[in-house]
Amino acid sequence: MTGLLFNAFTLLGSEWIIWVLLSLSVISLAIILERFRNLHHQERVGALLWKEQLETSMKNISTLPTSPQAVQLAKKYPCLESTLLETLLAAPPMDKGDLELLMISYLGRKRVELDKNLAFLGTLGANAPFIGLFGTVLGIIKAFHDIGQNSASGIGAQGISIGLSEALVATAVGLFVAIPAVMFFNFFQRKIKTILARAESLGNFVISIKN
Repeated sequence: MTGLLFNAFTLLGSEWIIWVLLSLSVISLAIILERFRNLHHQERVGALLWKEQLETSMKNISTLPTSPQAVQLAKKYPCLESTLLETLLAAPPMDKGDLELLMISYLGRKRVELDKNLAFLGTLGANAPFIGLFGTVLGIIKAFHDIGQNSASGIGAQGISIGLSEALVATAVGLFVAIPAVMFFNFFQRKIKTILARAESLGNFVISIKN
């Protein structure tokens, strides 16, 4: 059994692992670009909404937009805060507890949208080094197999060094793929936390003065 596995690992080598990691890195890059564009837009438009419309309302309640005005704001400022404002202002008369549940439900659904594909980045960041390490192990197995097969030719330390250096490339590629994935996963999580906190602050303000 061990001999069968040894022969299988020898035939596999580490090159295919590197190609798998590079393919995953392309997917990771696509997700990073898409999430960055979406979350940056949400954060920027939300900041404009606060600066141009909501900060005045915080100081003077009479300037809080009405339900029809909130619809127009949601079109002008397409972001989480504006759609939450529209939802709360358009809600039928209900007590504050029900409005809070409405807000929590709405923000929970939007959180799922904001988190789109981030699980892939988190999983890739956590596991890419192990995939690369697996490739390195396969490469080392193949290197020693080749050395054993060619020992009669006098391959010594130089052959071992070349084989091991090639095997270690897989670990390097694994880290190369994992580090950006982890960095942007944490970066996006902080952005989402900021966006949700800002929306929740607005929601609590609207609920406190509604009715």
